[in-house]
Amino acid sequence: MLKDYYAILDVSQNASLAEIKQQYQRLLLIHHPDKQLQQQTVPINGTAGLKLIPLQDIKEAWECLREPNHRAFYDSSLQATRLHANGQVHDDIDLDDMDFDEEAGSYTSPCRCSGEYIILEDELELGVDTVVCSTCSLIVRIHYEAADDDEDDDTN
Repeated sequence: MLKDYYAILDVSQNASLAEIKQQYQRLLLIHHPDKQLQQQTVPINGTAGLKLIPLQDIKEAWECLREPNHRAFYDSSLQATRLHANGQVHDDIDLDDMDFDEEAGSYTSPCRCSGEYIILEDELELGVDTVVCSTCSLIVRIHYEAADDDEDDDTN
């Protein structure tokens, strides 16, 4: 399941980069291990009883959301995950039935509207399995099995 970086940072999905950065810095101060020792003795404004967020999750969220390209990619993946959870998937496609572009590292399949479904290898590695058409709002689920790093690739 895809982590919700907006929930981790407690910001809205349409928050500006400045707002995200400010919240990231605030959370670092609250959740940093050195600060935890201080908070055990003296609570800081409303942080008593605060659920601890792993520092790694905070950093991972910031790294993803601070770069416009990464954020756009993440947002589309998050949208697809939410749509999938809501059962709004139009069709199922097997990854083996899609065309692979080695240079782009992407798989494509035509949509009935003459657009196409595009999924990147990076998205597959993240566990993304739903894709929105490039020109309409239809969504498909991509069926595939994650390859083990140990196995040899016999499909070439």
